[in-house]
Amino acid sequence: MAESLQRDDGGRIIRLQVILFLFSLAVFLAAPVIQASDSRYTILLSECLLHHHTFALDTYSVPQPHIPEFPDSFKEASVYQLIRARGHTTYYYPQAGSILSLPFVAVANAFGLSAATPAGALDFRGEVILERTIASLLMATLTCVIFHMASIMLPTQWSLVVALGAALGTQILSTASRGLWSQTWQILVLGVLVDALLSHEHRGTRAHPLWIATLVAWVYFTRPTGSIAIVTVSIYVFLFLRENFITYAAALTVWLAGFVGYSWSVFGTTIPPYFFANRFKFDGAAVALFGNLASPARGLFVYVPAVLFAIYLVARYWPTLEHKRLAILGFANIGPHAIVISTHRGWWAGLCYGARLFTDVMPWFVLLAILGLDAMRRTGDIRSRRMELAAGFLLLAISVAINARGAFSFAGMDWVEEKPLVGQYPAQIFDWRYPQFMAGLIAPPKD
Repeated sequence: MAESLQRDDGGRIIRLQVILFLFSLAVFLAAPVIQASDSRYTILLSECLLHHHTFALDTYSVPQPHIPEFPDSFKEASVYQLIRARGHTTYYYPQAGSILSLPFVAVANAFGLSAATPAGALDFRGEVILERTIASLLMATLTCVIFHMASIMLPTQWSLVVALGAALGTQILSTASRGLWSQTWQILVLGVLVDALLSHEHRGTRAHPLWIATLVAWVYFTRPTGSIAIVTVSIYVFLFLRENFITYAAALTVWLAGFVGYSWSVFGTTIPPYFFANRFKFDGAAVALFGNLASPARGLFVYVPAVLFAIYLVARYWPTLEHKRLAILGFANIGPHAIVISTHRGWWAGLCYGARLFTDVMPWFVLLAILGLDAMRRTGDIRSRRMELAAGFLLLAISVAINARGAFSFAGMDWVEEKPLVGQYPAQIFDWRYPQFMAGLIAPPKD
């Protein structure tokens, strides 16, 4: 019955998506914690492009750029988002988010809301309001994309659980909706990409090579970790969509050539400085990997334990799993991503809450969860399925509780400001006596 509704009751599905969008948007907007650190000047750059048609922020009164790899103080950190390039001041972090946000900013400006003061300085309050609103809209949209993705293989009720679980129990709530991080636009684009691939595999819909190439390119433009998807998805298209590979490769080449041209025009380099592969440190990578997976402050399995359930389901039901090559594609993105962020010199992710650096691959984890749940529900062992579902719901409940702390309690961000995370080795990240998600609930140690 549930599956027939997916095919025949399109109106009901649309109504559910509208409700899902409005509910998740309300939650994202109601959460009071805002994280506008790396993203500061993102909206100001959008306005600069909109009104002055340039990436140079010289028209505005902005601080003197200072880009240390790791600022020695919060005073320095307040201006690390800017860089001098070709004699002009511009935004240092990926600028694709500013480009993609142009329609939202244009509407906001039309209603008198701006990230610039009349004197031409940054209006941080306006910047924060716009970042928070746009990020919430994008993540509410991603929630609906995930619902659609899940409904391709799962009953409607299960799809709702997957969508709400992803929205409230992952970094979508605690990071991507808290400000316009580079990951915010990235995971929306990646979610649409994963949805298109799953729809092609399961429903036989056409995988438009131009569309796939465009999505892959923008996953990279929004954040350099998207380079992994360029490699893995290109291999996938070559192996399984070979009749479309030439068109796909040509389109991707055009996009990348355009990116090089943009970078040369703005920065004088073939790729933007933020995309340089010069911030890797392989000494201590094992410790960093453990920290990113299991530490009490940055561990993925601590802050989103539901991903363990997704991995378990895929492993447990591998023999009956549909679309194994998509599962392999998911792992092919998640595994290298874990290595990349763990060899980065700033692997502890600075001023943030929880496992922020794993935000980039959350849509791949959702894909694994969908594939695993589909295989599990087709098993004949009802008792085993009930036990697994109970464990899954428990892990999801913990994930929601922990990520809700990051969005609704300021204590988590206060914990960051009390720790020397900027420019110093963050030993406190491994201290289980006072983990970040417990800040405000227990007293910090006296020593």
